[in-house]
Amino acid sequence: MGLGTFLTKGITTQISFLKTLGPLFLLNCFFTLPIAFVQRDWIVFEPKVFALHISAAIASIIAGYFIFVIIVRSSASISSISSTLSPAVALVLAPIWLGTTVSSLQVVAVIALIAATLYPIRSSIPGLRLGKTIFFTLSAALTTGYVSINVAMLAYEGVNLSETFLVRQIIAGLFYIIIFPPRGLTKSDLLKLVQRASLISVGSVASVYALQGGEIILMVSILATVSLWVLIFESIASKRIPERSTIIAALIAVLGIISLRFVS
Repeated sequence: MGLGTFLTKGITTQISFLKTLGPLFLLNCFFTLPIAFVQRDWIVFEPKVFALHISAAIASIIAGYFIFVIIVRSSASISSISSTLSPAVALVLAPIWLGTTVSSLQVVAVIALIAATLYPIRSSIPGLRLGKTIFFTLSAALTTGYVSINVAMLAYEGVNLSETFLVRQIIAGLFYIIIFPPRGLTKSDLLKLVQRASLISVGSVASVYALQGGEIILMVSILATVSLWVLIFESIASKRIPERSTIIAALIAVLGIISLRFVS
């Protein structure tokens, strides 16, 4: 997920992001089709399940738009703030929609994790003072957090991994292709989109698998480290050693995730 997010910045500098969102959502499906051939027991049209799929697709449409807008306006590491804040969303939504309990130790661990992952990009955060960017970031965080909760809700309804992932991707992809047709894309553009989709789809499927079978807050907190990975890849691309703050934050994040594992 971190590597795919890092590559997204390069894509947005060469292609209009509104033209890429539809193909990216559908390409994500392409890399997941082998799983769908094995998992054929879909229950997509059951009323409650269908409503959950629609709400997940809407959240994905909103999150995708805001994340790409942030990447265009700033950097990939700033766009990953939405993933960093998603554990906070899970802390609020999980007890409401999943009936789970949240301990004080979990709250402390999540706060430490969020602080650690935000710290390395603190110098870039002044750009978030712009009202629109703050709105985009918080909206992306809320919708990203909801999608994670939605995965767990679908798991409770007996929905398998392939249906959980593919249905919202297909709906979101068709929405963007209809509203923003991907005209003018070259073979080189498509190759870049395929590369990015292959990484994001693997990360997304892995996260769905983890969210369906594990503790929601722990799994979402692990996804919050995407911003640290993006910073590391940015350092590698610029051929420089990661800053001390990034290394320290990574260690704190690891400790936070380990502590969540034992207080879950």
